[in-house]
Amino acid sequence: MPDRIMTTRTAREPRVPRRLPAALATAALLVLLAPPGRAEEVGDAAAGRELARQWCSDCHLVESGARGATDYAPPFAEIAGDAKTTEFRLRAFLRTPHDRMPNYALSRDQTDNIIAYILSLRRR
Repeated sequence: MPDRIMTTRTAREPRVPRRLPAALATAALLVLLAPPGRAEEVGDAAAGRELARQWCSDCHLVESGARGATDYAPPFAEIAGDAKTTEFRLRAFLRTPHDRMPNYALSRDQTDNIIAYILSLRRR
């Protein structure tokens, strides 16, 4: 018979319930399988469209049929259609000054709304 090593718990070692590892694995699986967030969860896309019309339309084509866009600013639909465009990337871009882009001091809600609008164009 092979030698067995017997261990005993000390009073300081916390007792881990047997179900805890399974519960944590289940929770992690649910997070991984959850559907991606929708633009409406970020902010208000309709309010973002209005902000874009006011502040962005001199350079960007913010909606189909609009005028005033320049050659150097990509249309919002093109930005939305890029596979690399994410909420995180848009937020970082809007918070970072750029040479050709005005330095708007957007509030968090305004940033969320513009991001929601741009991401909403992806579904059209």
